[in-house]
Amino acid sequence: MFKFFRRVRQALLSESKFSKYLLYAIGEIALVMIGILLALQVNNWNEERLKKNREQVYLNLLLRDLNTDIEFYKSNIEFYDLVLKSGIKVLDYSDGMNDLKYTNWELLVDAFHASQIWPIIIESATYEELKSAGELSILNNSVLRDRLGYYYGGGTSRYQSTIGINPPYRKMARMQIPFSILDYMWDECHETVGDIQVLHKCDPVITEEKAGEILNKLTNNEELMGELGFFMSAIRGGFEPLKEQFKLSELIVNEINKSLEKNN
Repeated sequence: MFKFFRRVRQALLSESKFSKYLLYAIGEIALVMIGILLALQVNNWNEERLKKNREQVYLNLLLRDLNTDIEFYKSNIEFYDLVLKSGIKVLDYSDGMNDLKYTNWELLVDAFHASQIWPIIIESATYEELKSAGELSILNNSVLRDRLGYYYGGGTSRYQSTIGINPPYRKMARMQIPFSILDYMWDECHETVGDIQVLHKCDPVITEEKAGEILNKLTNNEELMGELGFFMSAIRGGFEPLKEQFKLSELIVNEINKSLEKNN
């Protein structure tokens, strides 16, 4: 191809047809420019395609993380609902409002359940990778970017300052319950299934009289009941941000699905 153009150029110059040569030269330049523009266009198209592919990969990874979080939130909300109910029963008993609804053993188990915690550890690896690599802009959905920013930032901090605390009651109550009974409760009244904690009712391992002695020791301790009351207040107050995080995770999943459908 280049040899052909060279021969044409030489023929025009040798015949002194300058005007024709000038037109030829302009045409040759135009062809070169068109070639360059086409190459740039192809390069831009390739870069856009690669960017779109990277976005697809990250969207699917984020979707996986959020779906894992959603299942965790469901279990976590159920767990803390049981912890709260257990703590309230013990506080009611401490205030003289049992009215023989529950046995001493059941209330002692409730005192144990009320000391349980299950911190939220959200799946943030994909978001942190996007953030550290400076590639959050690869997500074209601006609503999705904004919601992700709050979900992994302000949303979790609200949880950590309420329901996510490690309460003094946890240590204090367990120091008052004999270890042999605690050991039994861990085996029979509490279960860990994978990453999920489950609280159970369980058969008594001691007499009602003995359970009553330990229970009264716990509930007559004003400092301990004060700490229990504080923890129950934190759980009650923390349910709102916990449920908000749950709803937000569902909204983000919807935005991710919208983006995935748009890209397909």
